[in-house]
Amino acid sequence: MNITVKNKFASAVCQTFGAELLSYQTASGKEYMWQKDPAYWAKCSPVLFPYVGPVPETVGIRGTAFAIPRHGFVKDREFEVARQGEDYVVLQTKADASTLAVYPYSFVFTVTFRLNGEALEVIYGVSNQGTEEMPFLIGGHPGFFCPMEEGESFEEYMLHFEDEDKEDVHLNYPMFDNDAILFEDFKEHTVKLVHQKSEKGIRFDFPDYLSVAFWTPIKKGAPFLCIEPWCAGTLDQVPNTNMEEKKYVQYLAQGAAKDYMFSVRPV
Repeated sequence: MNITVKNKFASAVCQTFGAELLSYQTASGKEYMWQKDPAYWAKCSPVLFPYVGPVPETVGIRGTAFAIPRHGFVKDREFEVARQGEDYVVLQTKADASTLAVYPYSFVFTVTFRLNGEALEVIYGVSNQGTEEMPFLIGGHPGFFCPMEEGESFEEYMLHFEDEDKEDVHLNYPMFDNDAILFEDFKEHTVKLVHQKSEKGIRFDFPDYLSVAFWTPIKKGAPFLCIEPWCAGTLDQVPNTNMEEKKYVQYLAQGAAKDYMFSVRPV
């Protein structure tokens, strides 16, 4: 089921399957979200929990191997609507027999889509309903059109970080030939994806995440870029599927809960 939230400045569409974001438009009708095309990538914005990254065989948790799928399993679950208003919706899923078979923790996971002026805020909420400390990895994977205007090219765009020690990254497809690129150690958790001349594009804030990755399909010349906020491992750790050895692994005590928010708005 698709759900639309809107205010006078913008609108967004999500679906209950996987709590995936499908659309983010300004009031003028300008679309920023990548629209699914299997020729490049048949997703828009999968939710990554409780694992981030490929899984050749299994994921190790406290000495036991579990068959957690690539990027976790909530992206493939049907969510229910927990709360809803004109400019927001909260979707929810819970642990059940199928999740406990591959991830032995009782949890409640929510995804909130909320418009705040022109900005769209996306909040992943994790709650530990079990009796022991719960480890997990978490991340977003939203894809945005790049280029954003007709007549422009991917190579005319750049990533501009608010941190003064991080240089602008001028995009080109070969930089993604080995898959995603990742940045960490932020003071200002903000990056802009903008055209180099007009400086028009989007601002992406990820205050609750410790790193951010960027991805476009390898050697496809795809007209989009994913901005992926992560609390997960670094790229050199991809072959290591022991969850507790991952940099930035998260832990929640019994009964604890935590929110992870990112937002996007035009600039």
